[in-house]
Amino acid sequence: MNRIQKIYSYAEPNTTLVVVMGGLGYPFYFWVWDTLYPQPYENLWLRLVCSLLVFVLAFRGVMSSRLKKLVPYYYLISIGFCLPFFFSYMMFMNGWNDVWVLSFMSSIFLHILLVYDTRVMMLQALLCVLFAALLAHFNLPNGIEVFEHLVYFPIFGFTYLFGNLFYFRNQTEHEAKFTVARSFGAGIAHEMRNPLSALLSSFEVIKSIIPSGNSSYRNTFQLNAQEIQILNDIIDDSMKAIWTGNETIDLLLTSIDQNRVSTSTFCKLNAKTIVENAVDSFSYKNAADKRLVFFDIREDFNYFGSDTLLKYVVYNLLKNSFRHRGVGKFNIVISSKVIDDGHSVLFRDTGVGIEPELIKNIFDDFYTTGKNGTFGLGLSFCKKVMRSFGGSIVCRSKVGEWTEFELFFPNYSSPAVSSIKTELIKAKTVLFIGEETSDVAIELERLKYTNEMDVEVVSLQDACNRDEHHFEYSLILIDGEFSRSGWSLMSRLEGKLGFTEARIVFLNEEGNTRNLYFQRYVNIVLKAREDFIRRPIETLDFLLFDSLETEESKPAYNEISTKKTVMIVDDNHSLRSITSIVLEKQGLHVIQAENGQVALQVLDQEDVHLILMDVEMPVLDGLSATRKIRESNMPYSSIPIVGYTGDKSDETVVQINQSGMNDYIVKPTPKDELIDKVATWL
Repeated sequence: MNRIQKIYSYAEPNTTLVVVMGGLGYPFYFWVWDTLYPQPYENLWLRLVCSLLVFVLAFRGVMSSRLKKLVPYYYLISIGFCLPFFFSYMMFMNGWNDVWVLSFMSSIFLHILLVYDTRVMMLQALLCVLFAALLAHFNLPNGIEVFEHLVYFPIFGFTYLFGNLFYFRNQTEHEAKFTVARSFGAGIAHEMRNPLSALLSSFEVIKSIIPSGNSSYRNTFQLNAQEIQILNDIIDDSMKAIWTGNETIDLLLTSIDQNRVSTSTFCKLNAKTIVENAVDSFSYKNAADKRLVFFDIREDFNYFGSDTLLKYVVYNLLKNSFRHRGVGKFNIVISSKVIDDGHSVLFRDTGVGIEPELIKNIFDDFYTTGKNGTFGLGLSFCKKVMRSFGGSIVCRSKVGEWTEFELFFPNYSSPAVSSIKTELIKAKTVLFIGEETSDVAIELERLKYTNEMDVEVVSLQDACNRDEHHFEYSLILIDGEFSRSGWSLMSRLEGKLGFTEARIVFLNEEGNTRNLYFQRYVNIVLKAREDFIRRPIETLDFLLFDSLETEESKPAYNEISTKKTVMIVDDNHSLRSITSIVLEKQGLHVIQAENGQVALQVLDQEDVHLILMDVEMPVLDGLSATRKIRESNMPYSSIPIVGYTGDKSDETVVQINQSGMNDYIVKPTPKDELIDKVATWL
C-alpha cells in the first residue's frame, strides 16, 4: 500500500498531462493508423476504453475523501492497461510490424517515467504483456508468432533494464535527499527543544528567587551572594540558549521548503494584538531604535491564520526597514485602514527607498539587494504567508524618501477564508468520548459524511484504556452526561490527556459549570450541549478555529516532603543545572550525569531513588542505559526511571515503554508538572 501511494504521489504533478495526452491521443491516433497510414489491425473501442480510463483522473480533485483514497490504485491499474497491455496487444495483432514495435518501445519509456517503483513497474509490465499475448493468441487465426520475432526481445529487455537502472539511480538519489532533509529537520527540532527547555527552567528559578508582585516587602529586596551568583549564571546560560536558538532558527529558515506554508494551525486571531505584540517583542539593537517605531493601528479586526507567521512577517518588515534606514531622519509608522473587502496593515518608513526596477523583484526567492547576511528568502516567504491567509502584500516606494509595505487581510467571513476553512476541516480529526447513541454522536456521524470530516466515537471506558499517545486529535469532545461511575472514570482519563495538543471541550448542560474538579493537567473548554445540537457546523467552526477561553488550571496535587536522591541524566548542561536547582529547592538531593554511561557508574557508588533520563544522549543513550539497568542483577535494577524527552511521537513513546522506563515527561516542562511527576514516583 505504501508503494502504491508513493507511486501516485510521485507521478501526481504529471497526471494532468497524462489526462490530456491520453484522453486525446488514443482517439487521434486511431485516425492516423486507420486512415492516414492504415495498419493491418485497429480497434476503436479499445482506444476509447483507454481514453476513458485516463480521463477519469481529470476529476480526482473533486472526488470525495473515500474515492480519493482509491485513486492511487486506480492510477496504477489504468497505466498498466493503457501502456504495456494496449501497446503489446496492438503489436501482436499487427504482426510485429515496424510501426507497432517502435510504438511499444515508446510505451516502455513512458511506463518507466510514470511508475515510480521499479519492482512494481517490472511486475506490472510482465503481467500485462503476458495477458495481452494470451488474448491476442486466441483472437488471431494462427495465434501469435513468438519464435519468429525473438530478435526483438534483447532490444525490449535492454530498454527496460537500462531505463530502470537509470531511473533507479535517480530514485535512490531522490530518496537519499529526502531522508537527509527529514533527518535534518528532526535534528533541528531536537536541538531547539534544549535551549527552549533551558530558558523555561531558567525563568522558573528566577521566579522562585525574586519576590512575586503581591509579596509584602519595602522599596528594596536583598539577595544574598549565592542567589546573585545563581541569577548571573542563569542569565549567562540563557543568553547562550537564545543565541543557539536564533542560529538554529536562521538555519531552519534557509533550509525549509519555501513553496508551502502549513495552514494546519490556522485559527481566528486579533490582528492588532498580534502586530502590537510583535512590535514590542522585536529584537531592537537598542532602546533608541524602539522609540523610532510608532504603532498607530486603530481599525481593529480579526483574521484567519497563524500568530507565529504574522509575527514573522512583522519581524521581517521591521528588520528590512532598519537595514535600509539611511543616514537622515528615520522612523517607522505602522497603521491600518478598512478596504472594500477587508482590512490592511501598512508599514511605512522614511528610509532610503527602493528603486522602481527593483520593487518588481523583491518578493522573488533568493533575491537580495546586496546586503550582507541575507539569503533573499524573507520577503518571498512573507508573500507566501499572506497568500496562505487569503490576502496579499504589496510594496510602494519613493527613492530617498519612503518605503511602504501593505498587508491585505480578507474579512473573516469572506469566501476566501471560508474556502481555506473548508479544506482545513477535511484534514481535522475529531474524537468524541461518549455513547454512540447520544445526540452529539449522531450529529457528528452525519457531519462525517456531509463535510468529509474524520470523526471517531469511543466510549469513556475505551478512552480510559488507551495509552497517552493515542489522543493526538485536533479536537476532543467529552460528553458531560455521566453517572457517578462515569465521573470516577473521568479522573483516570484526565491524567491521560496531559500531553495531547488537541483542544479539549466538555459538553455540559447549559449554565452548568460544575464537575471540573478533576482538572489538573489539561485546559478544558466548557460548551453547552444544546448549542452543538442546534448549530453543529457553527459550533464546530467555533471550537476548531476560534480563540477559546479555558478554565484556569489547578496547581499540582503532589508536594515533595522527602529527602531522597534524584539523578538527572541529560547531555544538556544548562538543563541539568537548572532542573537540579528546582528540585534542590524542594529539599531533594540531586546528582547529575551527562550520559547513560556515567549514570551507570554513579549507580554503583550512590543510593538513588529516582532517575530522570534523557532519551537522546551521546556515548550511551537513555533507552540503552535503561535496558542495562533493568537487565542487571544489582539492587538498583528496579529503581523508577522517568523518561525526559523532547519527542512525544508514537514511535518514541513505544520505545520508552519497551525499554523499561516507568513514565515520561516532555521538555520543556513547567516547574509544577516536574515537581508533581517527581513526587508521584518518590
